[in-house]
Amino acid sequence: MAAARGMQKVEFFTHIDEIRSMYEGGYVVLKILYKELQKKYNWSMSYWSFCKYMKEEIIASEKEVPAKQKPVSLPVEQSPKEMPVANLTSEDPQAGDNDIPQEEENSKVDELVKLYDNAISDKWKG
Repeated sequence: MAAARGMQKVEFFTHIDEIRSMYEGGYVVLKILYKELQKKYNWSMSYWSFCKYMKEEIIASEKEVPAKQKPVSLPVEQSPKEMPVANLTSEDPQAGDNDIPQEEENSKVDELVKLYDNAISDKWKG
């Protein structure tokens, strides 16, 4: 004789606290969790129904965002002109071991800043 309509749901919700504690305790593979509970309670519930209720009640509730959580604000991108420049003059003799004169290096940096600004403005223009 077939089980009464809705009996699988009753079986699931009768033991939902234990199911939740077993799931949180490491039984994250639903097939194994189902078999353990079927042995323990001699369920007539199908595996398909078990998975359906698990996904609706337990797994979906874990993924919900708390209502009181504040939105994350992303940092505003700075242009290279606003970014702090590291101090290259150091007491360390190996810190400035490049043979590029300071004026030439500054002109290259200015050139790169202009290229960056043009690329950004072109991007925003469309």
